[in-house]
Amino acid sequence: MPHPEERKPSIMLVDDDPTVIQVLSKALTAIGRLRFATSGAVALRLALDDPPDVMLLDAEMPGMTGFELLEAMRAAPSLAEVPVIFVTSRSDDETEAAGLALGAADFIAKPIRPSIVAARVRTQLRLKTALDRLRSLASTDGLTHLSNRRLLDQTLSKEWLRALRTQRALSLLMIDIDHFKRFNDVYGHLQGDQALIAVANVLQAQAVRPGDCVARYGGEEFVVVLPDTDQTGARVVAAAIHDAVRQAAIAHSGSDRGTLSVSVGIASFDSLSNGWSGLPPKDLSESSDQTVEKLLAVADSALYAAKHGGRARSEFAQIHWPFPAL
Repeated sequence: MPHPEERKPSIMLVDDDPTVIQVLSKALTAIGRLRFATSGAVALRLALDDPPDVMLLDAEMPGMTGFELLEAMRAAPSLAEVPVIFVTSRSDDETEAAGLALGAADFIAKPIRPSIVAARVRTQLRLKTALDRLRSLASTDGLTHLSNRRLLDQTLSKEWLRALRTQRALSLLMIDIDHFKRFNDVYGHLQGDQALIAVANVLQAQAVRPGDCVARYGGEEFVVVLPDTDQTGARVVAAAIHDAVRQAAIAHSGSDRGTLSVSVGIASFDSLSNGWSGLPPKDLSESSDQTVEKLLAVADSALYAAKHGGRARSEFAQIHWPFPAL
């Protein structure tokens, strides 16, 4: 059972004047868990480590200004949607227009009125909760509650560019439930849905790092994206998936094994890949859709080999860069 404090929204207060932070703290202490920064650079570092639910930001600070901090946040995927409320002594139209153009959610004028601050923050938190719920629905598979194909494509595209930029390994697993049509024919589609949910839970339990993405690819196929994972690590995860599915012991009389099994295609971009040591081009000519398609095609080729090699097994394929023509 989480501590009540952990359920409170995270509110970050950023101002170079400690007196202003004290006033804001008194107004907001009952609403959320408060964090403080007296410079834009420190606030950005703290926010990247642990994104807040809302930020109150002084527009004019020495060093990195509030406007520069907001611009940096909007360029960072993890902070792009964080509501930012400017707290400023300037109330001219130009300042407000500049902030709104960068994506500010609201403005609060100094001197600070605690009741107004609390009301504005509560409003932004309610809006964020509603938007987070909508985003979750739009990116979640309705049956298994895993990521859906849309979120998979976005994640894989982002992680591929990060792998090229930072020269960190990237692996993906494509998983298919063996003889699933037979399973539905024997047990019916309701039991088939339960089997999909059970396999989804197994996959989620084996990919537990914050950056891992487990998605339903379609039908009885799933994909697991494993950032910072070379082929050795990916093989370990695949073996754990096979063991966990076997231990689940889901009856499948349509299978030679008598229980449900999965086949896994493993694809990795790591130090053994062609193009690993080369610098990525400044302008990637392929669209993100083409990139995702080619990455998945490598994993699919490994899955095909696993299926035709007897099922209930894994096969591996190396990802090379630039991609060969499909």
